[in-house]
Amino acid sequence: MAILGSRARRAALALLTGTALASLLGATAATAATAAIAAPLDAKPDRVMSPTDVWMRDVASDVGLQPHSLSPVWASPDIKICPTAVECSTSINPVAGATNHIHVKLRNPGPYGSGVDSGVLRFYRSTPGGSLVWPVGWTWVATLSLTVPPGVTSVVVPWTAVPGPGHFSLLAVWESPNDPVSMWTTDTLINVRYNNNVAWRDLNSV
Repeated sequence: MAILGSRARRAALALLTGTALASLLGATAATAATAAIAAPLDAKPDRVMSPTDVWMRDVASDVGLQPHSLSPVWASPDIKICPTAVECSTSINPVAGATNHIHVKLRNPGPYGSGVDSGVLRFYRSTPGGSLVWPVGWTWVATLSLTVPPGVTSVVVPWTAVPGPGHFSLLAVWESPNDPVSMWTTDTLINVRYNNNVAWRDLNSV
């Protein structure tokens, strides 16, 4: 009887130990999942290397990593609106009905690739007071084909069909066979944070 009692106690202890271990593992997994969800966007870039990597800054401290959680992403310092083809020191409000000029700086290389790249730079604008949902809320403005060598390439595009007056947004999108936009969603904010070749500038036309 003593042997049977001892065996029963050992079996019960093993069962309790197994249950406690399973609970501990479950809690650890849940904690890890919570930590993963709570991690900032710039904790670990998820983009793989590509043959080339041309990019534009979303904020002054941007170094091209994607995704990131920097703010505000709607005032890219690499996009300026100027009254002439000569770059101005600070971006100005575009004038509806006049010829304005979009100035953009393309940076090469970024953190995911290097080398001369050839592709297209496209511009899109939203409607004053309208939606920013991609792509239905955006209107094509211009497309420029060019080659971007290592360094900083300054680009200027004349712009006559400025909407408004009113508040709206402008997107610059660089894309090439070697450096495509990696992800498009209907959310423009996500698209900018997850693609270093997409930049956004909020504007007020007068």
